[in-house]
Amino acid sequence: MNKTLTKVSCNCCDYNITTSQLNGWLVFLYNGVEVPLRKTLGWCQHCHGLVSAEQLRDSELIIQEMSELAKQLSAIEKTLKTNYWQRLLNRKLRRVRRRSVETLLSLAAELDIARQRNNQAKCISCGGFNVQVIEANIHIGEQFWQQSKHKSLATGLVHPVCGGEFIASEQIQSQAPLSQAANYQYISTTNRSA
Repeated sequence: MNKTLTKVSCNCCDYNITTSQLNGWLVFLYNGVEVPLRKTLGWCQHCHGLVSAEQLRDSELIIQEMSELAKQLSAIEKTLKTNYWQRLLNRKLRRVRRRSVETLLSLAAELDIARQRNNQAKCISCGGFNVQVIEANIHIGEQFWQQSKHKSLATGLVHPVCGGEFIASEQIQSQAPLSQAANYQYISTTNRSA
């Protein structure tokens, strides 16, 4: 069984790393509210290497999403207030309202964090804010390599040591299935005792 990994290497020097997860999401607890934050790859000046970093979305984008959600929530509230039977019997509408309120609280917490940090990325390893990250519109992941014809992708991230650019490419790692590995270990143990 093959596993797709991502190799990120500098195009000017021999610096490279191999990772299985470049992008993803973390859940951050902020004043009792769960806030999803994007995890991406970046260069940390303090760690002097490529690290995982928390990347915040743009404040304007968060505000726009909050505005659209508030409009939807207002329409739901209007429906629930005007129709007694809808309010009493429509569980789905009440569930949608509850999820919308939770999402609105989460977006408000995300906006607060973004404003406090001035939209700076944070290194997950050391907690420092001196991190340059891959642009938000570039999403490199396992799905990219499976769906793309291109075998490499420029990240737009500059290597501060030599001035080169980091290039992401697919690297396939072959793995033996667990059952075969277990059989192999069992056979080797039997052979040693014989």
